[in-house]
Amino acid sequence: MSSSGFTRRHFLRVSAIAGGGLLVACGGGGSKRRDNRDSSDGGEASDAQQFAVGEFLRLSSDGRVHILVGASEIGQGALTAMPMIVAEELDADWSRVTAEHSPVAAQFNNPYFGSLLQFTVASATTRGYFSAQRQVGAAVRQMLIAAAADRWQTTPSSLRTANGFVFDDANGRSASYGELAEDAAQQPIPENPPLKDPSQYTIIGQSKQRIDAAEKVNGSHQYGIDVDIPDMLTAVIARPPRFFGQPQSVDSNAALAVPGVREVHNIPSGVAVVADDYWSAEKGRKALEVSWNELLAGRTDSAATRGEYTGKLDLPGLPIRVDGLVPVAQLAAAENRSADYFFPFQAHAAMEPLNVTVNYTGSSAEIWTGSQSPTIDKLFAAAILGLPPEQVDFHTMSSGGGFGRRGNTLSDYVRDACHVAKASQQPVKVMWTREDDMKGGYYRPAAAVRVAAALDNQGNITAWSHRAVTQDVTASLYIEEQLDAIAEMELPPLQELTDLETGMPYDIENVLMDAHLTIKPEMPALWMRSVNKFTDVFAQETFIDDIALRYSRDPYQYRRDMLTSKPRHLAVLDAAAQAANWGAASAGRSQGIAVLGHWMSYVAQVVELSVSEDREITIHRIVSAVDVGTAVNPDLVVAQVESAVIFALTSVFYGEIELRDGVVQQSNFDDYQMLRMYQTPPIDTVVLPSEEAPGGVGELGVPALGPALANAILAATGETIRELPLKNLGYTLAPQHRA
Repeated sequence: MSSSGFTRRHFLRVSAIAGGGLLVACGGGGSKRRDNRDSSDGGEASDAQQFAVGEFLRLSSDGRVHILVGASEIGQGALTAMPMIVAEELDADWSRVTAEHSPVAAQFNNPYFGSLLQFTVASATTRGYFSAQRQVGAAVRQMLIAAAADRWQTTPSSLRTANGFVFDDANGRSASYGELAEDAAQQPIPENPPLKDPSQYTIIGQSKQRIDAAEKVNGSHQYGIDVDIPDMLTAVIARPPRFFGQPQSVDSNAALAVPGVREVHNIPSGVAVVADDYWSAEKGRKALEVSWNELLAGRTDSAATRGEYTGKLDLPGLPIRVDGLVPVAQLAAAENRSADYFFPFQAHAAMEPLNVTVNYTGSSAEIWTGSQSPTIDKLFAAAILGLPPEQVDFHTMSSGGGFGRRGNTLSDYVRDACHVAKASQQPVKVMWTREDDMKGGYYRPAAAVRVAAALDNQGNITAWSHRAVTQDVTASLYIEEQLDAIAEMELPPLQELTDLETGMPYDIENVLMDAHLTIKPEMPALWMRSVNKFTDVFAQETFIDDIALRYSRDPYQYRRDMLTSKPRHLAVLDAAAQAANWGAASAGRSQGIAVLGHWMSYVAQVVELSVSEDREITIHRIVSAVDVGTAVNPDLVVAQVESAVIFALTSVFYGEIELRDGVVQQSNFDDYQMLRMYQTPPIDTVVLPSEEAPGGVGELGVPALGPALANAILAATGETIRELPLKNLGYTLAPQHRA
């Protein structure tokens, strides 16, 4: 990359990606530049082929280290956290480390997904790559030590490394990694390099500044939407008002008469208008006259969906967790209570709308886009363009938010762009407007949940049941709980084949969880940040408070009493309560609490608020306590939790996509509101120290925030919250007044 200051002549081949724990030679994935900036390498193509093709770690003769990262940068800090892991075991000088996205190639696949693909979802970046990245750094460090030992005719065990140098203390000499790089490249690659004890870490666990911070501040950091290549045209697509409608007749005369419009093409998802620039394309799209065939179009209706799901709550579903004898406990209970919840469709609403740039020549293609699933996207692109995958050079760009929308295993927006490029036979960027994005489908699916508890005379829960009704996309395709179990060297139980919240943590002897995995092929839905945890945990944690309030039990202590066998849950619960000064809120303020363990991480959150007579909510403070195992970069952890809090507040207060007879009613941020800066409350985050394996962070702060807020409303008003968003219940969010 031109921004790194490297030239290809200076790179020396010293290492490759670790796949499945072993260091292996790279191949494939394309040797071209990872962005579309002008080359500064001059006439050095032969050097690039010799030294810089598909390498994972590049070490220059002046000691600078450049690392290719297989995970996608979607704002979570992958381009910083991954290099930190390598640099730690390498004993590199952190100030000399740079990074960029890797090629899309098997050598960079995420071990969390069986090393089958590059996939940045399920909060799986750090916990997936952690061990492999450590081994990369450790192996290269051993190779550098071996090179120094050969040069000085001494034993490797007599040498040490620090800050980018190899030291021979006995003889008072040292050599920089840059000096040793060429010799190190000739050393055999160790298969099982020794790794540091966590007590020796000097980089992992430190709040290092993001590598991309300066570029993001000065505006030079490139996202997919910034890509500009020679002779590039711009296209937009007219899509049917109902999902899966098809163009029946198209009158493009008025569109083609718009200055700058070049072409109009029918593609599977609609009608593409190709022009010299975006504004010409958009004007051309507005001038199109399209009649749509809606014989097979989706007719999903939000009100009908709610009625359907509510009815299914009365019917037994597919059992996914069965502990003890729930019916017997219910018969013996002093009281049985239940509550029904409903959650609407929601949009991902990432700040950067979808966009893809394709340069298709007929025999090869280059593609630039922000993607959470580049392996799958590349395969779809190759199939549509009629090319072998090795002829597609896929550049993963940084994304202005993803939240799962850019991780679609059907590659919808990449497929669209490839169809346009194939029809146009010219370099083209396909742009989505905010309206396209909001109306384009693939939402968080609607869900209904019923929770029930059998209680003794003191309010202790003797049986728990949980029934969920949701679209099957997130339940049957998303197997992260099974993968978690594999990562922890346990065989996954059957109930963990779904993403439904089967991990309810409380010490309850009798538990029954079942689900209706509704199939709606006419309604495109997709996982969204925190997936089904958003709905399942909301129902679980608010119902716990409902019971505690009925029996005059403190919600925090009530949870503590049921978590005696879950030390990590208990630790975050205690930390959050202590940091929030639980039970000692100022007059007129109320507190709510919730807890969650998932993605091999744990979180408890406390919301402190007040509610006015006209239902205006003022949030005075939000406290999160997290245990994420080894926190590679605590500042990145805090940033992710804070961003999740803001994301969750948007979802809880405003998030709703409404469909009427198949037509989405929302279109932009005027009718799909987002949390504003002036509404953002003070947020405190406590990161608990831990030497456990790294857990996931990106989604961790979302699911428990909603129920903690709803529980605070319950404490303030006595009103139970059984559906979202809060705006539909007449609640508004007050601006923050800070000195």
